[in-house]
Amino acid sequence: MLGSRWKKYHHNWVKRRIPPARHIILNHRNIFIIPNQQGLGFLAILALMFIGAVNYEISLAFALVFWLLGVFILTILYTFRNLSGLHISAVAGGAIFAGEHAEITVILSRYGKRIYEAIQLNYPGSRKVTANLIDNTEERSSLFVVAENRGWFSPGRLRIATIFPFGICRAWSFIDLDLRCLVYPKPESCDLDWLTSQQQDSGHTNITRGTDDFHGLRDYQRGDSLRHVAWKIAARGRGMYTKEYSANVDDKIWLKWDMFPDMHVEQRLSRLCYCVLQLDAGGLDYGLELPDQKIEPAKGSEHYLQVMKSLALYNLGEDHEKVMVTGVNQ
Repeated sequence: MLGSRWKKYHHNWVKRRIPPARHIILNHRNIFIIPNQQGLGFLAILALMFIGAVNYEISLAFALVFWLLGVFILTILYTFRNLSGLHISAVAGGAIFAGEHAEITVILSRYGKRIYEAIQLNYPGSRKVTANLIDNTEERSSLFVVAENRGWFSPGRLRIATIFPFGICRAWSFIDLDLRCLVYPKPESCDLDWLTSQQQDSGHTNITRGTDDFHGLRDYQRGDSLRHVAWKIAARGRGMYTKEYSANVDDKIWLKWDMFPDMHVEQRLSRLCYCVLQLDAGGLDYGLELPDQKIEPAKGSEHYLQVMKSLALYNLGEDHEKVMVTGVNQ
């Protein structure tokens, strides 16, 4: 109970001190610095040396202790300077499917002659990446974070840290670069041909007169084109017949919520997502009918993005949209 309250308090305090922004410059307001484990050991050794110098009244020991203490204070300053003044922005990758890694490109840039070395970057759940700004004025680093669930995904706060130059102090910051990307449902394969054949209006193959593939014969009717008459059969005295041909028409397929009965929400969305991918790749017109939304059949990239966004955000509500926009879901 106490731990959860502390985490909530800490989260709110960091949010007030470092609000979300697309571009952040590190300074004394958003950089924190403390001795790390090696630094605490260094201070402990200094304390023992000081006790020994007092006990044995050795002037050189006093001089060494205070000299090393001055080095420690300078380390705090230089470690802080290795982050101070750094410009940070980021770009989120395109939409992904649930379970995949979202790519976040972090852009570090500097102005002036100051250099930055051994800068560690990572998001919660991502591997650490080290960047340096020595000869170049800009450095781009890619971080990959797993997006488990569909909807709007925010990678959380970026942790940027350094222990340069002596490794006994650690300076860091938690910054929210106000990023998000859309996560589609994870596709699950299904028998799309069987599903579309169950639709009364799917019309996968229509019988027309003389276009594509031969379909069969029927009795000759007045007005039929003589080019389509089966003359070989007529020459044998079997009567007049007309050849029929089949032609594929521009189907308009509906993807409906009720196509997958006895399945929970995520399973239905995953199968609908698979159907959308297959129909879009085939260049067919398709529409989507959800319990709270209906998108008329069409095709093209804009229609594809509209349908996939509807599947990604289905039944998440406006609260989910507000949370992700304001960056609360960290």
